[in-house]
Amino acid sequence: MNAVLKSCRTNTERGVLPESRQYYNTPSAIARQLFYYPTEIGRYTLDTRYHFLDTSPGAERESHKNFMLIYIDSGGMEIFNDGRRALAAPGQIALINCRKPHHYRALRDTRMIFLHFDGANTAAFFDQIISVHSGKWVLSVPAGSHIRADLLHIFDAQARAADFQPHTPSESELSQTIYRILCELLVPPRDASLTPDQDLIAQAIRYILDHLFEPLSVEDVASAVSLSASHFSRLFKARTGYSPHEYIVLRRIDEAKSLLHTTSLSVKQIAFRVGYHSEVNFISSFTAKTGMSPAVFRRMPI
Repeated sequence: MNAVLKSCRTNTERGVLPESRQYYNTPSAIARQLFYYPTEIGRYTLDTRYHFLDTSPGAERESHKNFMLIYIDSGGMEIFNDGRRALAAPGQIALINCRKPHHYRALRDTRMIFLHFDGANTAAFFDQIISVHSGKWVLSVPAGSHIRADLLHIFDAQARAADFQPHTPSESELSQTIYRILCELLVPPRDASLTPDQDLIAQAIRYILDHLFEPLSVEDVASAVSLSASHFSRLFKARTGYSPHEYIVLRRIDEAKSLLHTTSLSVKQIAFRVGYHSEVNFISSFTAKTGMSPAVFRRMPI
């Protein structure tokens, strides 16, 4: 684990019950440059006295002034963010931009998991998730979702790190976990409430992820959702902010980053593993997207 500052705090805020725990994390310079990284995570048990205001002393911490996810295990909360109000019930997750005015309170006895985090394109990711969900920023987490388990994984990792336990996840592994949460939130569940266009793009993203490491063209994906390549590309760009080709490349680069830091595979082997048919093309694409070659990226500490 990187030598970054981690600490545990037993919260004494009004309405936060004694069994609650939170952990702080100071990311390394490399994490700030390359990864998504947690700055604060906690599991709170609350009563109705709990009301967090963005004028509270805790709101001035650097670990707070970023982006936040609140998952409701039980109870319920009223949340305000940038002048908008929403209610969060059990099984729902709220996306809060803590750089904008915000406050939230427990409406009844409540258990929640929260994560403060940041990363280079987190703001754009947040905005896109909310756009995909037609402006909603409190979302229902579908049955079978890994979001709660991923949040608990980050919580447990920070708890072990604070106790200086061995074999804690690396910063790159935590980044992948946060990225997985965001990707899952980006794809709305397939149900009758989706517009036809949303449903098609959700299907397309699932198809891409299922066939990511195979030969995959925009025409293949468009055909899978019964659209022409040009019409599909316009819809995909409007819903995700990326062209289909760019989305495929970025997902392959993300997988390559993980393999570079977690395996001893050669650059050529990784290139073929993530769907490239030429080491030269892979190196060129990786360098264009990350600003460094795969070999340089591999040598960087995590």
